[in-house]
Amino acid sequence: MARPSNKKKQVKTPVPKVLRLQRELFYATPIFFKDIENSEELNKHLLKNIYKWKNRDEKGIIRSNSLGWHSAVDMHNRKEYNALTKELFKMQEEIYEAEGYHPDTEPVCDNMWANVNYKYSHNKNHVHPGAQWSGVYYIKTPPNCGHLWFTDPCGERHIDIPIMADKLKKPTHYWREVHYQPIEGRLIMFPGWLVHEVAPNMSDLTGEKGWRVSVSFNFKQRWKQGKYKPPLHGHDSGGIIDKNSLK
Repeated sequence: MARPSNKKKQVKTPVPKVLRLQRELFYATPIFFKDIENSEELNKHLLKNIYKWKNRDEKGIIRSNSLGWHSAVDMHNRKEYNALTKELFKMQEEIYEAEGYHPDTEPVCDNMWANVNYKYSHNKNHVHPGAQWSGVYYIKTPPNCGHLWFTDPCGERHIDIPIMADKLKKPTHYWREVHYQPIEGRLIMFPGWLVHEVAPNMSDLTGEKGWRVSVSFNFKQRWKQGKYKPPLHGHDSGGIIDKNSLK
């Protein structure tokens, strides 16, 4: 006679059948934007100080800018720009809440700078290495002064673009690029790894009236003081070393 088994019988949970076509979209790229309240007064203050800075350092520095002026990247440490910097932190905190970031972490501003794009000035396509979030705030935007241009980071998606019905708009997940028109007082934030560029300033206004003025910045994430939580067992490397640590 066979001995009775002590193992419990496993009952399979039936998987519900999906009889109607379903669609799920993954790998979205978040871009946040909002307009700052009372931006007119803020922009007057910023513009006055940026022009003074530019007059003191007409050469500036070269990064992605072509023909335009790019300030040093220590703007976040200059008190005259604190009003804007506070707005950047406020929006970062809103993003942390919207994205569900750990409550014991906080945003830190790594660098920040001013841009002045003259006629024909533009910014070549680039990313911001080491930045979790990057962004731009628009201070002065004459007509046709150059839009912000994002490129889909998944290039393979466009190897074989489907032919859409004539009367239907192409769904956003088939877009190859997205363009944002610059609007004074508007703040835009996006992942630092997202490829972007600024189109040439083609404004017909002469002199300073035709200049496009904006502020760009980078943010990182860190644990709040005393709140660090090490990775799960097996994922904590113990920290970096250099060759002198081996002696």
